[in-house]
Amino acid sequence: MGMGTIRVYYTSVTGSRQVSEVKQKQAEVTRILDINKTKYELIDVSISEHLLQEMRAKAGNPNAVPPQIFNGDDYCGVRKKNLDFVFKQ
Repeated sequence: MGMGTIRVYYTSVTGSRQVSEVKQKQAEVTRILDINKTKYELIDVSISEHLLQEMRAKAGNPNAVPPQIFNGDDYCGVRKKNLDFVFKQ
């Protein structure tokens, strides 16, 4: 399987309880992708309920929160170790 388009579902708006954790995870994901010179597409789920539901459906979790990472149609998750999947392709 080759490298697909890397898509990072993120949010530009977070609730007060989630701000620190979500923003930190999002920043870490994009930092790692940037360090590895990996091209990726950012998809802001806060602009559309449809995009949020699309992310959750693709992740297979109706309660998934950003950031969520996909390599093509393959779900990579959100943890740093899951980024290895992206770079091994």
